[in-house]
Amino acid sequence: MRWVSLVVAIVGFGVAFTTASPSLMGIGFILGCCSLLAFGLGLVAARIAQNAQPETTLYIDPEISALRAKAKLAKTDANASNSGADSDPGRTA
Repeated sequence: MRWVSLVVAIVGFGVAFTTASPSLMGIGFILGCCSLLAFGLGLVAARIAQNAQPETTLYIDPEISALRAKAKLAKTDANASNSGADSDPGRTA
């Protein structure tokens, strides 16, 4: 579709530059500019779709729950090791 809009833009600008009618020239410029914009947006959309992550690789709810549980366990282990290192049994107050 983006290549069709490029061809339409070329035809629109060709009509605008070769006609003697002001109204046809205006229509040609509008058609050419709009089609050129559509061509550019089509290229951008194709680039985004090329680099997008497919939906099949997204995390599902059980995997997210498992990751959260693993992170919570790691956090509690880190807190337990830090609290044990702060207390010095040989030190007197």
